[in-house]
Amino acid sequence: KRPLAATEYLQYNQRNGVFKNRNLRLAFSLALNRNQLINKVMQNGSIASKGFVPLDFAKNPKTGKDFADEAFVPGTVDYDATKAKQYYKKALSQLGKKNLTVKLLSADDDQTKDVIEFIQSELQQTLPGLKVESNSIPFASMLARASSGNFEVNFTGWSADFADPISFLSQFTSNNPENNGKWNNQKFDQAIKNSNNKDANNPTKRWQDLINAEKILASDQGITPIYQPNGIDLVNPKLKGVVYDRINGHYDYRTAYLTK
Repeated sequence: KRPLAATEYLQYNQRNGVFKNRNLRLAFSLALNRNQLINKVMQNGSIASKGFVPLDFAKNPKTGKDFADEAFVPGTVDYDATKAKQYYKKALSQLGKKNLTVKLLSADDDQTKDVIEFIQSELQQTLPGLKVESNSIPFASMLARASSGNFEVNFTGWSADFADPISFLSQFTSNNPENNGKWNNQKFDQAIKNSNNKDANNPTKRWQDLINAEKILASDQGITPIYQPNGIDLVNPKLKGVVYDRINGHYDYRTAYLTK
């Protein structure tokens, strides 16, 4: 088993008035028991997300602390049905609604269908008056619809292009074309800008910029991280020395050897 440099998450279409509401987004996140999803439904060693940047992906250049641990914001991805109900009640009041129907877009592979069924059930059981309509379609069609903004909530994923938190976080700047939900936050934008410009050559300050950006994204629940997927390989126990690159998924056999 090997954790992948990727995160599966919910993105909310901020063009849709209801998902501009932070309380609604927090209600969705806290209504999801990620550990139950992983241990009872998926059962493949995936890891419950602490934030958008996955675990064991980047370390503090001074202390060695994991980025995901350092940037974790309590009360944003922890399962808490009571708080979820409270946030949901506030959201309905602010939106002037007594109940809500939302459409959840996803790919139609078997694992994703299982995840969507769990999310649908958790949300509807925890949040009174909420109806979640799932729309599972082929992966390429799902990507096209998400890219065009033709969705309300979308279960999707992101994997790193290179080993730096910016490879996850930069897509949520206001004008990034990958920001399909159009979430925007000026403080987030500024933190990313600082990391790329004035603090680019100062590893400590740049690290703090990225920590701040992740914390802003988490606190506002611009997106809702669900889990970090896990890869599973069948390996000959006699095979040693293979180097696996979690970023590009490649195996390096140059140092590989077989034991007797």
